[in-house]
This record gives sequence, structure tokens and C-alpha cells, in this order.
Amino acid sequence: MTVIGLDLHKRYITACAMTEDGEILAEQRRVVPEVAALEAFFTGLPAPLTVAMEATLYWAWLHDQLVALGITVQVAHAYQVKLIWQARAKTDPIDARKLAELARTHLLPTVWVAGPELRGQRKLLRGRAYLVRMRTSVKNRIHGHLMAENCRTVVTDVYGKAGRAWLATLVLPAATRLQVDLLLEVIDALNVRIKRMDRDVAKLARHDAVALQLQTVPGIGVFGAMLLLAEIGSIARFRSSHELAAYAGLVPSTHSSGGKTTHGTVGRAGNSWLKWILIEAVQALKLAPGPIGAQYQRLLRAKGKQKATVAAARKLCCYLFWMLQHGWTYEQWLSQHHKLEVRPAQRMGTAA
Repeated sequence: MTVIGLDLHKRYITACAMTEDGEILAEQRRVVPEVAALEAFFTGLPAPLTVAMEATLYWAWLHDQLVALGITVQVAHAYQVKLIWQARAKTDPIDARKLAELARTHLLPTVWVAGPELRGQRKLLRGRAYLVRMRTSVKNRIHGHLMAENCRTVVTDVYGKAGRAWLATLVLPAATRLQVDLLLEVIDALNVRIKRMDRDVAKLARHDAVALQLQTVPGIGVFGAMLLLAEIGSIARFRSSHELAAYAGLVPSTHSSGGKTTHGTVGRAGNSWLKWILIEAVQALKLAPGPIGAQYQRLLRAKGKQKATVAAARKLCCYLFWMLQHGWTYEQWLSQHHKLEVRPAQRMGTAA
């Protein structure tokens, strides 16, 4: 068996091959990032081959190409690799040797690799969210131009039919009018592309029973359900609801030593897209009757709006775990949750 560490770069790949005993068989500092060049490097190495690389740059493309050749590929979490193996000297050959050494000793912090179809769905849904964010940014810029001219909006939706008619009647300086008109054209172009992507998302969700199940949660529509499924992937890879919440980046850090425990912020770790859609979905639930709204209201005064929202999103994330695991709708989960919350009545003590 041969373990190969690949350090990926934009213009080249640094490779290091070693045996199970740690003997280095071959090293090459600059390999062209093409499958044919890597096959040439693999020639003559004892089979079977195991390749280790970090989840950076074009790892997904390279992973699929190597798996198609029948090679075992392990993809590592780049930040965790840095925590495990820190060295004062850092070069490309050292990094490739480090990956091979960690894989050889079974210490490589591997990540779950989604299939090509699921990665394609993620690309579609994230691309749609990116265009919506871009449209929001353009709208905010138009509002900034109007505010600079002290133009107060008199309609609910500035970008609807009535709003567009109102914008056309405004008397603005020539430079401001040019900017507003150009930005409105950008919004129209973005609307066309967003609608096109919405049709593709609707096709994916039309015959997906799990997506329909998630849409029973108030605040989660077609796009939200499909993004949740794409980012979570297989629910079987999570052993508990707390693992899913940690993957979403909704669990605060904890430092406990010498009998003193301190809780920090949730930080930036975790799946940022999953965290974002959960916080978006909880906006409708936190003000509605129910356990999530009660959790939000209970923490709002003591912890503030931001922490209360994150806590409510974490509770929703845990609810989604059980819904996906058991195939429940939101109403079915609430009924099960209510049964679990009921405690047997205890007799009160009598006065002596």
C-alpha cells in the first residue's frame, strides 16, 4: 500500500508518496494539475494507492477524477490539519509529506464528501442566494441615492408597478437620475435570472417528499427546504441533533478548566449557508406561538436579540434533525415533543 499526499496550488501540485512504514518512495515539487500528469507520478508505486489532500481549490474535481481511476481519496479539513500538525518550517514538500504522514497513521481529519449530484444542487441554490444578495445590494444603493436627495418613499414597494411609476415622476439631478436608471436595469436583469433559477429549484422540489415535509415548518419555503437538504446531505451522518447544530455553527464555544467554565460566541466555524438559512427561517417562528417563539422571548430580555435569535435557530436545527430522522412533519414533531415534555404529576407534601 502507498499513501500519497497532494498539496494543491493554482498552477501546480506538490506530491509525496510513502509506504505504510513511513519510507518515502517518491517526491515531486511541481506536478501539472492534470490527471495525466498525476498518473505518470503514480506509475510504479505499489498498489493499492491512497491519496490525501486538503479541501481547498479544485479538490472536488480532482477527487472525482481520482475516484474514477479506482484510487482511494481522503479529503482533509484544512484548519484541523493545521491544528494537528504545526511546524515552524512550512514549504510545499513539507505540507505534502505532512498529509501523507497523517493518512499513514490514520490521524487525518477527513471530511464527508458530497456526491457530484448534491454538489451540483448546492451550486444552484448558493448561486440563487448570491444573486438575491446582489439584488438587495443594488436596491440599497438606490435607496441611498434617494436619501441623498431627501426623497421620501410614498409607496410600500419601490420596485413594484406603483413604485416604478413614482420613481419615474421624481425630479432628480442628471447624475443621480442616470445612476438610478442604470441600477433599475440591473435589478430587471437580475430578476430574470433569479426567476430562471427558481424554476430549476421548483423542478427539484416537485417530487421530493422530504422537501415537502420541511415546508410544513412556518418560514421555510421551496428554496429554504431545498437548501437545507443540500447543505445537510445525509442525516444519517449525524449521531445527534447537537452534532447537526455544531455543523451549522450554532453551538457556542466552551472553555472549562480548574472548575471554571466560560461560554463564548458561536464563531465562524461550521457551514455558513446552513447557519444563514436557519436564522432566516427562524425570523417567522420566533414571534409566533410555540416552543421556538417561547425560547426566543425568554432569552430576548436577558441575552439580547442576537443571542436569542441564534438560540432559537439552534432549537429549530434540533427539531429539523428529528423531523428528518423520523419522517415527521412539523405538526407531528410538535405533538411528539409535547408528549416528551409532559412530566408525571407528583403529590405535594403535606404540612406537618
